[in-house]
Amino acid sequence: MKINVLGSGHMGKQICSLFVVLGHEVKIWQNSSENLDVFIDREINKIEKQFILKSTGKYSTINNLKDLDENFTIESVTEDVLIKQKIIGQLNFKKNIFSNTSSLILSEIGENINGFHFMNPITLPLIELCKKKDFSEDLLNELLDSLKKISYEIINVEEKSGFLVNRILFKEISYFFYLYEVEKTSINDLKKIYKIISNDTDPLKMINMIGIDTSLSILKNLNKHDKNTYVPKILSESVEKGILGYKNKKILKL
Repeated sequence: MKINVLGSGHMGKQICSLFVVLGHEVKIWQNSSENLDVFIDREINKIEKQFILKSTGKYSTINNLKDLDENFTIESVTEDVLIKQKIIGQLNFKKNIFSNTSSLILSEIGENINGFHFMNPITLPLIELCKKKDFSEDLLNELLDSLKKISYEIINVEEKSGFLVNRILFKEISYFFYLYEVEKTSINDLKKIYKIISNDTDPLKMINMIGIDTSLSILKNLNKHDKNTYVPKILSESVEKGILGYKNKKILKL
């Protein structure tokens, strides 16, 4: 199956790698000057080991969006509705377009946009699917079948900011930072609590894994629809300093 991936950032490269391992032919639109081969080859290696598979697909990069054919397309650029609109608007087709957005309303991106949300890291075997219109059920089912063979769970979700996973996950992250910044709760006490109740995985580790910039964008987008979502000041300050988490090996520590 031929698949287009729009965006060569952290998630775009992971999505491309997973599809290559599953035997698909991927064209990834490169919106950076970096050498993608090193990261994608490393990611393919990681996915092969995780799922005990040998890669049977292939990928190629493309620089001009208008050169992409009308294949199953997943957009995975930054969580900014205007950027997504601009990039998707350059395509020569309107069908079979899905967004990997984790916090935006699909209809704000475009009326013909569906949702196909992967987790980060992509080896977490869960996908949120939001079906709207202008897509082929046959193509979608073919892709889903290849994912289900390696035990991915597909959750059908409604069109809401954050779908289900991020509404659950970032509600906790938001409140963690609210307790720290607003109520001045001891960070050591918060970490002790999470060490006991969450197997040592606290929201600080989560946002470093997801990406500080991505987490900030998600919280801002969720806040537009739910003012109870707290947007931490320290995340804005970290992004300004170029501290993005594991993706650029600059970790936010408290």
